[in-house]
Amino acid sequence: MPTTISFHKLFGKSPFPPMHEHMRLAVQCAEEIPALIEAMLARDDGQLKELKYRIFELEDQADKVYDELTTKLPKSMFMPVHRHDLLSVLESQEAIADTAQDITGLAQLPLEIPAEMHKPLVALAKRSAKTCKRALKVIESISELVETGFKGPDVDRVHGLIDDVAKSEQDADNIGIDLTTAVFQHHKDTDPVSVVFTYQLVRWLGDLSDHAEIVGAKTRLLIAK
Repeated sequence: MPTTISFHKLFGKSPFPPMHEHMRLAVQCAEEIPALIEAMLARDDGQLKELKYRIFELEDQADKVYDELTTKLPKSMFMPVHRHDLLSVLESQEAIADTAQDITGLAQLPLEIPAEMHKPLVALAKRSAKTCKRALKVIESISELVETGFKGPDVDRVHGLIDDVAKSEQDADNIGIDLTTAVFQHHKDTDPVSVVFTYQLVRWLGDLSDHAEIVGAKTRLLIAK
């Protein structure tokens, strides 16, 4: 998949457009995960291969934007936020893309997963993708806050968006807890290797939401300074 990113345009004036672009790419990775989990459970090798290619390409594009931004953001650049705080948010965005790639690699394994866990796994994947998408709205709002000097009703609106991310992350946690319990309940009747990797799958699916929630939390700190 050829990249359509124009780094000249992204880095022309402000660090925020490439930051937005990076988050969009990371969230696109996460949004492919529900279909990936469904293909894994259906053992649809063709679909798994296609999704792996797409997610890896998106993650690679996200890496390129991340590398460009961290390299070309000089310490002396005047910005309305601290450079360190901006990079901290960016690192959490990058963690979303990296985790999606990790999940993609794990999904290629022929795991033995009890049928009762199929729907909850897909539900967790969908909830985590939704949490990431909500975090994207937070990041896309930063430029508006810059224009208002981080004051006024827009700040309250962004805080509301951040609260939505935290609530969605909590919902994902609840699904993950139930799934972890199910893994334990079925461990005696399931291949031990599959048990270990299924637990890891549940953990990484939950991590997608965790990273999105951290993006929101760090953004809250960023706009408070």
